[in-house]
Amino acid sequence: MGLTLADTYYLKAKGATNGYSSDWEEACEALNYALSYDKNHCASLCLLGTIYAEHFRNYEKAFECFDQVIAIDINYLEVYYAYAKYLIWADKIGRAQKLIAFAFSLKGIEKAEMYWLSAYAIETKGHYKIALQLLKKAKIESYNENYSYFLKDEVTRVKQKMKLTTPKSKKKK
Repeated sequence: MGLTLADTYYLKAKGATNGYSSDWEEACEALNYALSYDKNHCASLCLLGTIYAEHFRNYEKAFECFDQVIAIDINYLEVYYAYAKYLIWADKIGRAQKLIAFAFSLKGIEKAEMYWLSAYAIETKGHYKIALQLLKKAKIESYNENYSYFLKDEVTRVKQKMKLTTPKSKKKK
């Protein structure tokens, strides 16, 4: 089974978005071509949603793309990571938590990343202890050394926030 034209243009778009010298014009042009060949190309729709969220801060358009992907293929796992992250960015925490809870039920989902997203969502509400518990679960489910280092850094960051927000008791003289 070979690559379709939509796959080829998606890969071109993906390549144009990697690195510091991303070519956004080329990426968007390639995505338009990919979607003209297959309007239901999940990878292209997911990347388009990511571009809407990250570069235009147009979360509603991004969410439309992600919803479309889920409607096309509920088992397209990549959409859940991006969708949950951008729901959190848009301060739609309840919606993000529901999406994450559903994603946990999908075969093949990366549990470590889902626990991290859960921790991230909880952290935004100031529940640092719960976030740390979720990060511990993420560490247990992590099977990638680089991701384990990332999680270790996340634990350190959350603990620093806890120190900043915990009232200090005054010493009596």
